[in-house]
Amino acid sequence: MHCLITGGTGLIGRLFCAKWLARGHSLTVLSRDPDRVRKLCGETAVGVRDLQQVEKPVDVVVNLAGETIAQRWSDARKQEIRRSRLETTARLVQWIMTLPQPPKYVLSGSAVGYYGDRGGDLLKEASGPGGGFAAELCRDWEAATLPLQQAGICVGLMRTAIVLSTRGGALPEMLPAFRLGVGGPMGNGEHWMSWIHEDDIVGLMLHAIDQRLCVPFNACAPEPLTNNSFSRLLAKQLHRPCLLRTPAWALRLLFGEMATELLQASQRMEPRTALDSGYSFQFPTLEKALADLLGSQRESNGAHASSRLR
Repeated sequence: MHCLITGGTGLIGRLFCAKWLARGHSLTVLSRDPDRVRKLCGETAVGVRDLQQVEKPVDVVVNLAGETIAQRWSDARKQEIRRSRLETTARLVQWIMTLPQPPKYVLSGSAVGYYGDRGGDLLKEASGPGGGFAAELCRDWEAATLPLQQAGICVGLMRTAIVLSTRGGALPEMLPAFRLGVGGPMGNGEHWMSWIHEDDIVGLMLHAIDQRLCVPFNACAPEPLTNNSFSRLLAKQLHRPCLLRTPAWALRLLFGEMATELLQASQRMEPRTALDSGYSFQFPTLEKALADLLGSQRESNGAHASSRLR
């Protein structure tokens, strides 16, 4: 099978590309820097700068392109965050609609931000969108694929939770403070956090492609936790105390609007569609996920240290 991916050089994209190529499939990566694609995505990956350069029929399209949202939001930055998702998706949709042989499946990105700040509500795929910049962005991002759905093309919409990885994303930002013993909850820590291990986000993507999940689905582990519980488990894994809190006012001072909408928004997601369609999570609990990620990192650091001593 041949897959075209946007956002293939990002954290999730690189992991997906490696697994896709390991299956023996072919891959084309739409990138602003095609020369870096083989280094980041795999030796057999083909990088293109423009959709018109895609040379052979595409069976699957994966759309992950977008400027990172985890940064302080200015008006200009918010415009770029929206543009990078909506315009890329619109161009992709227009291109697909012109193909004589359309792809069998399109997997397009969305995020937990779709639901907004929802307290302790259990958020299934049928739950409506919330309010705020992130929710509006995700709603519009999903809506950009409507022409494909109306044309009868199978489209899956992946509402991604916090992806836990030591290669990038939120976890490496948290680790320095927790390793020093000064990490802890944000604000009162009562807001819910939905998360997913890096292996499960890729596993779920491949599952969605294999099963043709033509619906929105929550890409999260089946165990959401409050920020208090998340912080305690992370500190426990690192054998450190979890005593200090970052006040809500300090978060707002540092990150502005993003602190309220991302860092402290309460989103208790359930991966109901994934579970009902037969996906089995490799890391269903945070304790197991952190043991794998941080244990692997310790082994890697130990091996690196040993090699320097030899």
